[in-house]
Amino acid sequence: MPKKPSDPKSPRYKARIGYEGEYSLLRRFVDTGEKGFYALRTPGSGSGKMAKPDMVAVDDGEMLAIEVKSSGKPYAMLTADQVARLMEFVERFEIKCPHCGGRFNPKPVAAVRFVGRGWRFIELSRETLQRGIMIRWDDHGRG
Repeated sequence: MPKKPSDPKSPRYKARIGYEGEYSLLRRFVDTGEKGFYALRTPGSGSGKMAKPDMVAVDDGEMLAIEVKSSGKPYAMLTADQVARLMEFVERFEIKCPHCGGRFNPKPVAAVRFVGRGWRFIELSRETLQRGIMIRWDDHGRG
């Protein structure tokens, strides 16, 4: 892995922390080695006009669309625009079962890596679309 930039305020440092968070979460899914657990990164999710999450994962057979954040602070923010793009992806990424004809969409999830502390996972809903969301380490939920 390339060396981490030394200045914590530089854009390269922040991008590196974000990449490491996404890669760490990807490994959590892939390294189980079990059926029904896997993940794919979608690099560049915040750029361009296409709505796509940072990661698409299968967690014990359930499909997730995940927006990943990494923070050295005790909180992290997802803007209303980030939530809207994730929700657009979730609505449009519909899968049809070839056996029963049922249709389903991935579950929208925010995954925040609090550097040196751990992860928080929050399922997103239409309510968060209007205002965005703040996720705090200390209260295990919305701020």
